[in-house]
Amino acid sequence: NQIDNEAFSDAYHASQPGKPLDVKSVRSIAKHLKAFLDWLDKDDASYFEVIAAPLSKQSVDDDISRLPVWRYHKHLCERVETKDKSKRISFNSAQERIRAVKAFYIWSHKRGAIDSLPFSLEYKQVRIKSKAKSGVSSLFQLPTSNNRSGGLWKWVSNLSIPNTLKQKEDSPDKGLQPYSPKELKQLLETNTAQKETYKLYLQCALLGGLRSFEISAIDQKDLFNPDEKENEKRIPKLNIVRKGHKPVRLTIARVLMKLLYNHTLTIQNMKRRTKHETNHGMDNSEHPLPLFMNSSGSRISEDTPGNTISIVRKEQRKQGLEILLRTFHDLRATFATYVAKYLIDKGESESSIRQTLMTLMSHESFKTTKRYIDFAKSVSVDAYGAMSEWVKDIYGDVNELLMREAEDATAS
Repeated sequence: NQIDNEAFSDAYHASQPGKPLDVKSVRSIAKHLKAFLDWLDKDDASYFEVIAAPLSKQSVDDDISRLPVWRYHKHLCERVETKDKSKRISFNSAQERIRAVKAFYIWSHKRGAIDSLPFSLEYKQVRIKSKAKSGVSSLFQLPTSNNRSGGLWKWVSNLSIPNTLKQKEDSPDKGLQPYSPKELKQLLETNTAQKETYKLYLQCALLGGLRSFEISAIDQKDLFNPDEKENEKRIPKLNIVRKGHKPVRLTIARVLMKLLYNHTLTIQNMKRRTKHETNHGMDNSEHPLPLFMNSSGSRISEDTPGNTISIVRKEQRKQGLEILLRTFHDLRATFATYVAKYLIDKGESESSIRQTLMTLMSHESFKTTKRYIDFAKSVSVDAYGAMSEWVKDIYGDVNELLMREAEDATAS
C-alpha cells in the first residue's frame, strides 16, 4: 500500500551512502529513462521480462537477444550506426541512455522488484598499461619488469554500447564548430530569435562566450549603464561561477553590458523582480536578484538558455525550413573564433592572443584555446568583418585589464 511504499522509500533513501543527487542529474536520468519507457510502450514490452538467473559475461544464447533490455540495446546501436541523420544519435548519447537503464535495473533488483539482472555485472580490476618503457622507472615508480600499473577496481557489465560503433565525425573537428555567416543569419532571422529574452540568451553566448548555466547565473547587482558619464572608464564585469566551480570576474563587451542592463528596465523584468523580492526580500545575499527569472520570480534553470536552439529548430521544422545543425554551445566557439581572428588580423603575437582568449574563455588548458586560434587562421577576413566593432570593444577592455594586473603584480 501507499504507506508501506513511502516507508520503504524513506528507509531506502536513508540507507544510501554518499551525497544526494542534484536536480540537474535527476532530470538527466529521468530524460534517459523516459526514452527507454517510451520504447517499451511502443514495443509492447515489460521490463519484468527477465530470466531466472544472472547471465555470465560470455553468454551468447539466442534467448538473451529477445529480452527487452537487449532489444533496446540493439535499437540504440542501430541508431548510432544509421546514415539517416534525422534518426542518428551520438555514441555518447546512446551510452548515457543505456547506463541509465542499467542503473534502473540494478535499483529494481536491489529493492526486490525483479529477481535477477538481465546482464552481467562484475566487480573487477581493470588493468592500465604504464606509458613507461620496459626497464625505465620514473621518480614516483619503482623499477619493475611488468609494464602494468595495478589498475582500478570498477563494476564492469556486458550491457554497453561497443566502441566500434563510434561514428566517423561529419567534420574533422566536431568539437569546434563556429557558426558560418550563413548559419548565423539562418538562426537570427527566426521568429524565436526576435523575441527579447531568447534574443538576449543568444547574444550572451555570441557576444560574451557564456555557457547556458552561466547565463542563468547572472545577477542584476553586476549590471550598469555603460553609456552614463560616470561609467565611461568602468570595465564591464560579471561575477560568474564557471565550469569546474571556478568563480571568476568575467570581462564582457560594453555593448553586451548595455543589452543586459536594458533588460532590467523591461516591464516583464520589473514584475518578476517584485515577485522575487516579495519572496526573498530586497538585497538578500543568499538569494541575490537574478537577471533572468521565470513567471514565479525565481531564477531560470541552467538549461533554459540552451533550450533556445531546440525551440528554433521546432519553428524551422514547422515552417518547412532548413534545420539548424549548430548548437547553442557552438555560439561560444563562434565568439572565441571572432576574437582570435580579429587579433590575428591586428598582428598580435600568438602568446598575446592565447592570454586574451584564456582570460575570456576561462580555459585552463592551452590545448583548448589553440584550437580556436588554429581555426581562426583558416577563416577569410570578409567572413568575420561584420563583427569587428564589438570584438574591438571587448579586446580593448580585456587588454586594459591585463595591463592593470601586470602593473599591480610589479608594484607588489
